Amino acid sequence: MYVLGICSGFKLGHHDSAAALLKDGEIIAAAEEERFRREKHARSYLANRSIKYCLQEAGITMKEVDFIAFPLCSYKYIKERVREFILFHFGYCPEIKLVDHHRAHAASAYRFSKFDNSMILTTDYSGDSKTTVLHSANGDEMREIKNFNRGNSLGLYFGMITQFLGFQATNDEYKVMGLSSYGNDNFDCFDEILHIDEEEGTYKLNPEMVQVNVQPELYSTDISTRQERLFSDKMAKLLGKPRLYDEPITQWHMDLAASAQKQLEKASKVLVDQMHKDSQSTNLCLAGGVALNCVMNFELLQLPYVDHIFIQPAAGDSGCCLGAAAEVMHREAGIGKIKFNHANLGPQHTNEEIKETLELFKIKYEYTETPEKDAAKEISEGHIVAWFQGRMEYGPRALGNRSILADPRDAEMKNKINKLVKFREDFRPFAPSVLVEDYKEYFEVSQPTPFMTLTSRSLKPDVVPAVTHIDGTSRVQTVSQETNPTYHKLISEFKKLTGVPVVLNTSLNVMSEPIVCSPRDAVRNFFGTGMDTLYLGNYIVRK
Repeated sequence: MYVLGICSGFKLGHHDSAAALLKDGEIIAAAEEERFRREKHARSYLANRSIKYCLQEAGITMKEVDFIAFPLCSYKYIKERVREFILFHFGYCPEIKLVDHHRAHAASAYRFSKFDNSMILTTDYSGDSKTTVLHSANGDEMREIKNFNRGNSLGLYFGMITQFLGFQATNDEYKVMGLSSYGNDNFDCFDEILHIDEEEGTYKLNPEMVQVNVQPELYSTDISTRQERLFSDKMAKLLGKPRLYDEPITQWHMDLAASAQKQLEKASKVLVDQMHKDSQSTNLCLAGGVALNCVMNFELLQLPYVDHIFIQPAAGDSGCCLGAAAEVMHREAGIGKIKFNHANLGPQHTNEEIKETLELFKIKYEYTETPEKDAAKEISEGHIVAWFQGRMEYGPRALGNRSILADPRDAEMKNKINKLVKFREDFRPFAPSVLVEDYKEYFEVSQPTPFMTLTSRSLKPDVVPAVTHIDGTSRVQTVSQETNPTYHKLISEFKKLTGVPVVLNTSLNVMSEPIVCSPRDAVRNFFGTGMDTLYLGNYIVRK
């Protein structure tokens, strides 16, 4: 049985179009439309390129797909619109199954986890009029405990703060998370924005702080581009002057970010506490865009009744197509759990294809039988390396297949890459990729974190300063030989040379652009930045 999950921009401004294909409970392929379109989040685009890739990877046509799963069910004529889209682009449409948005989020986490039971927290901006949903799972079944309507959106709350600090909502929330580490939690007014009731195990977003509630006549039609002002004048009066995007960032802004982050963490802890009282499980699954807040995730893992945590690496809306497909697979074929050891589910390119691209562009290149060894040596010598290998990652994190790699021992490397390669704010941190065999020696985290979804305290900040944030933490990725032998070998070679089983890893892109997808994208990115060397399969390109 083939189930194709899709999420597409059927609404103006809707983001994160993607597609995922399952066969009898196995993941065949998954990819985000932004990578093919070269436009971040692929806002308002339909997922036809992602769908075509998934079908091509499986070697099938649309006529061989049994069901299409779509992760929205409450919008008028949505099934008919999906059918028209599929018919127009592919000439045939299988039976369409609609899945509640947050049910798809929940399935994208729990059904791909290794847990037999779990608490499940999904929270985002909004979907099917819900914004936060609590589930309890046991075996193959998921039971909803409680939900919050879109007026009490934690995603909206953090989006409002993101805008207030001069960044773009539904895009730059991770900047607020990174900035918060530079500040102090000394704003005492955030309970007026997001009120938390610990006794009742709930929270409430103050409607007077939300612009759409103050001027509903401006939002009577669904034409949002996610760039309009979300916060009200009352919130600005409470907090102070909003920052414009080109104004300097001061300590005041850092403190505001820190206070906003802490309030989000308090709300999430209250929700997990309520779920635990209901389910008694010590496992926790997270999905929804808010689950990309890896600082919050680590705080939840520290709760005394949370032993293990799994966060869907594509936690945002792009992961809903995977969750919707899994939910339909469960309903139609009785398959409740699906193996998910890695996120390398996107396109890959052969050495022949890479060579064709290099010769088309008239680029000088070298061939090597040992790219891992050669790259490790260059990294140890202080070079910044573009690393393009195997299948593209699914989700917003580069996990060693479409990455920029550098020496974590160089304290100046963070500033160098931010300035010369990524062209982004200097407060933004970089992640460490560490051999799974050695992670406990370098980072204080209780479980492997292969998807870079948790922060933890760095145990050797003096050894790896370039991947240690200002607050002494790191967003860790553990790398195993089983799931990524090529990347594991590179880090092992770096360890042989330096004694350090860690490399700096960041996504192969520049600020505001998607991670590269093809060799052509990688070449363009490489020559437009200050990187030193590009490794494409077995080929090396130098400047």
